[in-house]
Formats: sequence, C-alpha cells, structure tokens
Amino acid sequence: MMKSSLAIAALLALAPTIASADITVKLPTGAPAELNVSHALIERMINARSEADLNVQSATIPVSSNTAVITIDPAGPSRYSIDIAEGVSADLYAAPGEDITVDITSLQPLTYTVSGTPLMEGMTMLDKQAGSIEQEAYQLMRSEQPDMQRLNELQQQYNSIMLDFIKANTDSPAAVFAMLNLSGEDMLDADAMLGPNARASILYPIASAQLVAVRQAVEKQHRQEALASGTVDAPNFTLLDTKGQKVSLSDFRGKWVILDFWGSWCVWCVRGFPHLKETYEQLKPELEIIGIDCGDTEEVWKAAVERFELPWVNVYKPETDQLTEQYSVQGFPTKVIINPEGKIANITTGEDPAFYERLHELMKR
Repeated sequence: MMKSSLAIAALLALAPTIASADITVKLPTGAPAELNVSHALIERMINARSEADLNVQSATIPVSSNTAVITIDPAGPSRYSIDIAEGVSADLYAAPGEDITVDITSLQPLTYTVSGTPLMEGMTMLDKQAGSIEQEAYQLMRSEQPDMQRLNELQQQYNSIMLDFIKANTDSPAAVFAMLNLSGEDMLDADAMLGPNARASILYPIASAQLVAVRQAVEKQHRQEALASGTVDAPNFTLLDTKGQKVSLSDFRGKWVILDFWGSWCVWCVRGFPHLKETYEQLKPELEIIGIDCGDTEEVWKAAVERFELPWVNVYKPETDQLTEQYSVQGFPTKVIINPEGKIANITTGEDPAFYERLHELMKR
C-alpha cells in the first residue's frame, strides 16, 4: 500500500508540469465575456505561399472571473493572436509545454505584459522600450506629407534599441525577435552575435528563412554602391512614352538626369511627387526627370501620369525588361542621379530627404 501511495503522490507531483501547457489571460474589469483567439504554426508561417497554407485555427474562449485559459497547440510552436477589440489584439509566441501569462492592465488603449518564458519576457521588455517610437512612426506614416527626416531618426532609435538588446543578451531567445526587427547588414551582424540558446529559439527558423533574402539584398546593395561610385556609365535604355514615342537615356547626354523608378501602387512614390515637382521647377532646364513606371499595366500607368500631373518625361517599363536589375533597384521608389557625362552619381532607395541634399550638392545649386 505504501508503495502505491508513493507512486500516486509522485504522479500528482508531476501533474502541474504536464498540465501547464496553457496561456492564461488576465483581464481588467469591463472585459468581454469571451475572447476570439487565432493561431498558426510557425512551421506553416515559414513555408506558406498563400493565406490558405497558413491554416489559421480560430476558437472562442470563455472569460470567467476576468480570466481566460487558452490551451497551447501540442502540434508545435505557434504565433497566437488574442482579439481584445475590433482591430486590437495581443500577440505572442508559445510552444507545447510552456506556461504563459498575459496580464492585460488596460483595454483602451491596450496595455499588457507577457511572462512565463525568456522569449516573451524579452519581447515585453523590448515593446516597453520601443513602443512610443513605433506609435510616433505610425502616426507620421498616416499623414499626407510625413516628416521623412523624423521618420529616419525614429528608425535609427528603434534599430539602436534592438541592437543594444542583442549585444546585452546574445544568448537570449528574445535576441532573435530583436534581430527580426532589423534589416540588411544590421541583421547579418546580429545573427553573428547569437549564442546557441538563442539559435534554439522557436523564432530562429523564421529568422533563418529571412536571412537568405537579406544576404541577397545586401549583395545587391553592394552592387548598387559600386554602380553609384561616379565612375560607371549609366546603362542606356529605350522605352516608350505615353504617346508611344521612343525615349532613350542617351537623348539627354549633357544634362543632369533623375531616373525615378516608381509605380502607382507605391504609396511612398506618390507621396514623394510634390517634393520632386518642386525640385524639378527649381533645377530645370539643367535637370531632366525620367519617370520609369514599374509594375502597372499600361492603362493604369497612363491614367496615373495624368492623375498626378507628372510634368517630366514618363516612360513605361514592360515586365520582361531588365532595367531594374541593371540599376540594382531594391525597392520603390528608387531615384538615380546621372551626371551630364552619363555617369551614375547617386542611387537612393526610398523617399529620403538626403537624396535632395545630395542632388543640390552635385549640381552645386
């Protein structure tokens, strides 16, 4: 009997460990009677080619005494999204066997912390440090004419927070989350710092998949920098304008030229037009701009040129044309400055105020 009692006691002692694969959500007064929760396996997030491939699972979880308990999917590590209100959710990552607590202290605005694993505790710390920066950047990006200089400053501050965390916590699983919020060489440098425990993070497979594309982008950036050294001849091209007439870059030898790679689908391209128009008025006739549409149909492109009243030369790049590869275009908009001798003097990706400063320096205007 004593042996059996000991065995039962041992099993009871193990029971909390076995049953701890839960996410406990603690809510303040005024919380809804139930929560909508969705999750997707990280493995599917990496390999998905469509929304259907994600196979997102949804459930309604009852709230009792301001507490809801979500059972963690035993199939594998997942990303969970807990809907608190329309368009507002608490997001976290959890793996089978973990015991996580989401402590929501305010519903409007949503304020919460997540504890129970080094990953989520680190992510909560980073969110506390970077939250105000993200909020300000979000508000700026929603404005009609965002302050790009301030956005760049915020981006630098955000990157510094992530890099500082990684340097101080190289073996933390949360260092991988910080790394996922970086780009380019910063991300590659962060990956080189990570210790074995960090590489065992449930997020590292996501980072590993992204690193492949990042390495390719960095190589492309290096090629772009080499192109913009001031010693490389700008690749010539001939494309059709809105009237079906051929336009060649060589037609503008002797002038400063901006190639503006854009598309009507590109929000930042469109937002940059007012500044580009002002610059064009200031610097013509020594400066010509050639707007090169990418990614639109011809009909959409022509309508956009008319709608945005683009006063410069406008041409259309067919999908099969390799011009973006020749100029190592990495994103949109991309603006290329070509000097009167036909050499590439600068390539800028994104809507960056520094582009205009560089243009005036080069033209001495």
